[in-house]
Amino acid sequence: MATSRLCMPDGSGCALKSTPQPCPPPRVSLSSTLRARSVLSLALLLSLAATVTARAQPPYQPTAPTKSVVATDGQTDRFLLGGPWLYRADQGNVGVAQGWWQPTSSTDGWTPVSVPNAYNAGDLSSQSWYGYVGWYRRDFTLPTGAFPGYVPAAFQHWMLRFESVNYYATVWLNGRQIATHGGAFLPREVNLAGLHGGVNTLVVRVDDRTTANSLPPGPGSNWWNFGGILREVYLRAVAKVDLQQVQIRPLLPCPSCAATISEQALLRNVTDVPQTVQLHGSYGRVPIGFKRVTIGPHATTTVRASGHIARPRLWAPGNPALYKATLTLSDARGRPLGGYLDYSGIRSTTIRNGRLLLNGRLLHARGVDMQEQNVDSGGALSSGQTQALIGWARQLGATIIRTHYPVGPLMEELADRDGIMIWSEVPAFGIPNVTLRQPSTHARARQLLSKNVLENQNHPSILLWSIGNELPTPPSSAEATYIATATKLVHRLDPTRPVGIAIPTWGGEPCSSAYRPLDVIGGNEYFGLFNEGGGTTDDRSQLGPFLDSFHACYPKKALFVTEFGFDGNRDGPVEEYGTYQFQSNNLAYHFGVFASKPWLAGAMVQILQNFAAYPFYNGANPYPDASINGKGLVDLHGGLKPAFSVVSQAFHSTRQIGTRIQR
Repeated sequence: MATSRLCMPDGSGCALKSTPQPCPPPRVSLSSTLRARSVLSLALLLSLAATVTARAQPPYQPTAPTKSVVATDGQTDRFLLGGPWLYRADQGNVGVAQGWWQPTSSTDGWTPVSVPNAYNAGDLSSQSWYGYVGWYRRDFTLPTGAFPGYVPAAFQHWMLRFESVNYYATVWLNGRQIATHGGAFLPREVNLAGLHGGVNTLVVRVDDRTTANSLPPGPGSNWWNFGGILREVYLRAVAKVDLQQVQIRPLLPCPSCAATISEQALLRNVTDVPQTVQLHGSYGRVPIGFKRVTIGPHATTTVRASGHIARPRLWAPGNPALYKATLTLSDARGRPLGGYLDYSGIRSTTIRNGRLLLNGRLLHARGVDMQEQNVDSGGALSSGQTQALIGWARQLGATIIRTHYPVGPLMEELADRDGIMIWSEVPAFGIPNVTLRQPSTHARARQLLSKNVLENQNHPSILLWSIGNELPTPPSSAEATYIATATKLVHRLDPTRPVGIAIPTWGGEPCSSAYRPLDVIGGNEYFGLFNEGGGTTDDRSQLGPFLDSFHACYPKKALFVTEFGFDGNRDGPVEEYGTYQFQSNNLAYHFGVFASKPWLAGAMVQILQNFAAYPFYNGANPYPDASINGKGLVDLHGGLKPAFSVVSQAFHSTRQIGTRIQR
């Protein structure tokens, strides 16, 4: 009999479950047995030799980064620092004292990995969630031909770009510390000072142990705390002047109006002498002309220009029209130094009498929350895994997605191409009032917001900027101050998009003036699941009256349901929470209520795919999968649950982009 482990849903332990096996084979003669044993011995030897060969790792060799990108939008002189990396766990936090940052030819103690990488992927222990230190090392040579021959060596400069590291990073180059930074989900760039010919050694110490002052607050988080270099790493070649940051902002006064393409670029002279340069741009077939500028040594300047499109093709779900936008930076003699590429979309987002309009049309968006997470690779998604998430959203008929943090650049590009809007949120999540009262907390959150807007504003898929999620309710004076200052900041950085927040909601909660500065409010509701906040949320029939009261509180705000969902991990009675039948039935009920609220700008299911949340998470499910949020429409391994088709039917039967509202 073969056995497998069967764990009790109440957590009382595990037992061995027997499964029947075929009857034993008939007896054979002794000579047959000996011959069989000889053949078996030879087979075992061959198998052992093959195993040893497979386990023998090729020697670690330094390689140059490749002229390639995972996400297209950005500077054109990026080199992907993929290839072989090395990793070393440091759960005792001894690496600094033992000099792991020092360049050495020895690789003892290091394990080959690829980056992106989450060093605790697959480990759902408490230690994994609370975090520990891991080290990465990449030996590399500089790529040849990265700079034109007319750029002297003294004017050649390299930048190092991390798309996301969770959470605290310390960076050494050739044994010299060159940078430290904290925070995840947004890129950080580092000047690569100290490069030399031959082999260079890059070492990165990553510490994912978060505290109450981290964003999101720690220790751990409400989604699994995966540590590591979670997104791509690039080298950027900079010749004389860095095309550091680019804003491509289409302005559309009305849906039938001509569009103005307003562009600006931040230029930084990386040399010790003044540099005269000029930008030349195009937006589709429209030229964008910039003036020539002279930049002092190590100084920065901003250049601006604009163009006009008389009859623009507008970006929207179902018709995601994109324009190829290019910039070329040239020296005083007109010779190219660098460039920028972006696929841009023209559209407008406005709010009129509490109704959210895209290109003048009413929004009734339907979509999903998601986590950039996978059962095999943790928080470090491959391109294929990212494409799978967007593919499921597209299959559902979703027009909007939301995470609790800025999504990766590839997901944003896929959303641009597929016509899926993004509720772009920063992880100012569940910050208690005691922390909100600290000015440093506000400063960190505003810095995160600024970074998100400046890095991601060129994507037409970004519908709005969300300043936080589930801050204390009702809002304290400290929270009201944060909401006011954060909203003002985002409006200044990007006046073309609304600013929102996601809040916990339940019946009986009074209206709050703290939300007055916002344009959009998203309510996270779990009616029909359990009683939240002393309200009546365990009774799903109270959902409709609650939404009416929500609208009555904030009639001039565009309102979303930003979360609602139910676990589903087994077949069973429709009235038993945690069954596929309960999940499907309650999701269908919610969509029926939403359809009766024409003022509702959108609703998003929690969540697209099951994900690791935190140790001992159960979601109130009487038979949970330990640590796993089971509210997904897709299970951990990519299987579609019955609720997937229920939600798909609701999405496809909803007119998500409605009629045009006349002025």
